[in-house]
Amino acid sequence: MLLFLALWSASQAIRLAWPDPVITRTPTYVYLASVAPLGMLAVPWAACAIMCGIQAFTMTDWAAFALAAGVLVAWAVIHLVGGVRGAIPQAYWACVVQVAVAGLILRLSRWPEPTERGH
Repeated sequence: MLLFLALWSASQAIRLAWPDPVITRTPTYVYLASVAPLGMLAVPWAACAIMCGIQAFTMTDWAAFALAAGVLVAWAVIHLVGGVRGAIPQAYWACVVQVAVAGLILRLSRWPEPTERGH
């Protein structure tokens, strides 16, 4: 699970750090760029990718799951504010998906490790 989250977070960081010029003209990216430079918005995603990648191979992985869920909730809040301001059309959908995935991540973080299940 953490390797999947690392890949997903890395792809988000790359999308923000080096966006396609066509995408930067969409309402969502225009709003995101007004919140902070897109490169700065990539930093939490990159940190999440690194943390998830490292903790995928450790016995203690709670920090990676917490960071992944936290970044998603923060991203949902950014989209919610953009939606309330009218800057992002249908922002509620992004909020619902991001909060749902954050909840799933937190739920999965509580599952016992395979070595713990058998004992």
